[in-house]
Amino acid sequence: MFLTILGYLLLGTLIALVCGSLLSLSSSPHWFIRGWDFPRVQIIVIAWSVTAVYALVPYAMGDPAPVSEWVFVLIATGLTVWHGCRIIPYTPVFPQQAKPTARKHRHREDPATLRMVVSNVEMENDHYDRWVEVVTEADPDVLIALEPDKDWIDSISPLLEQYPHRIVRPQDNWYGMMLLSRLPILRHRVRFLVQDDIPSIDAHLKLDDGREVRVIAVHPRPPEPIRGNDATARDAELTLWGQELVDETEPTIIGGDLNDVAWSATTRLFLRTSGMLDPRRGRGFFNTFHADHWYCRYPLDHIFHSPHFTVTTIQRLPHIGSDHFPMLIDLRLEPEKQNEHEVLEEKPDDQAEVDLRIERAREDEEINGEAVSRDPEHAIRD
Repeated sequence: MFLTILGYLLLGTLIALVCGSLLSLSSSPHWFIRGWDFPRVQIIVIAWSVTAVYALVPYAMGDPAPVSEWVFVLIATGLTVWHGCRIIPYTPVFPQQAKPTARKHRHREDPATLRMVVSNVEMENDHYDRWVEVVTEADPDVLIALEPDKDWIDSISPLLEQYPHRIVRPQDNWYGMMLLSRLPILRHRVRFLVQDDIPSIDAHLKLDDGREVRVIAVHPRPPEPIRGNDATARDAELTLWGQELVDETEPTIIGGDLNDVAWSATTRLFLRTSGMLDPRRGRGFFNTFHADHWYCRYPLDHIFHSPHFTVTTIQRLPHIGSDHFPMLIDLRLEPEKQNEHEVLEEKPDDQAEVDLRIERAREDEEINGEAVSRDPEHAIRD
């Protein structure tokens, strides 16, 4: 009896994983459905763990299994193929989308290079000295910090003084933001595309060689059950930036905590419609969240760039006390190599998906940013 009950419980677990995996095909913004985008690696591990337990327990007890082990193997194999096809582009076995810099160019010695660090500091995190230590050692030209409040700004004032060009907007709602730069900031805007309490920073910087680059910092609100948030706002923000950047001819970098995994439908839609590149593709997951739980980590902090750049280095930085690891990237501005990158091609139904995500945001009365204004005259898509 015990073996029968255990067998069907384990089989039910696999069936639940299959159903959840199929839910990720839906474009519904509900947090429960969109949450299945995240644990693709974990689903594979759980599927094979369940299969192993089911095979070993009857063997250890000397009793026949109530269901053929091959049913479990078949389901686990199907889940592995299903999820593996979606995550394998973010492993070193896949071709690199953003091509590497031909040779190493030493940071600060080559005027065409730019080093950026993106770090969600976590507002409640008070390991200020640890964060300053990691960032100082990384020595970025541009530092994007997310979730700083006034306590954070006051506690890291010595670091702020090391960066002569600063855009600082502390907030106490987990959506504060700052951009610190060694490079001159020629002009900038703090924008509220989707929600009036969630800023983005849109800045134009000048490299040491005199050329101008556009740097955008973003941090959309995630779908989550605690506050009852769905993915409407997050999807709309990524989609709107994709629509704005599709016609951008300047070298552009957009980075931040997107609260979305690299392989999600929304992130891939953003890449296809914007023409931006994901340096993770062909290099690795670089999981940044959750920093305290090795078994539950996802690539949520992103740095995308236009084909004007090649990638010299990309890496995850050490723990800073936050629930996110910082990300570092070294880029070199080489517009003459634009055609060497593997830009994702837009699909025939992408525009319909774009319109759907933006229309959902406009229909949501709680979403009141400038780009989803009900007045078409002021909306980006119009």
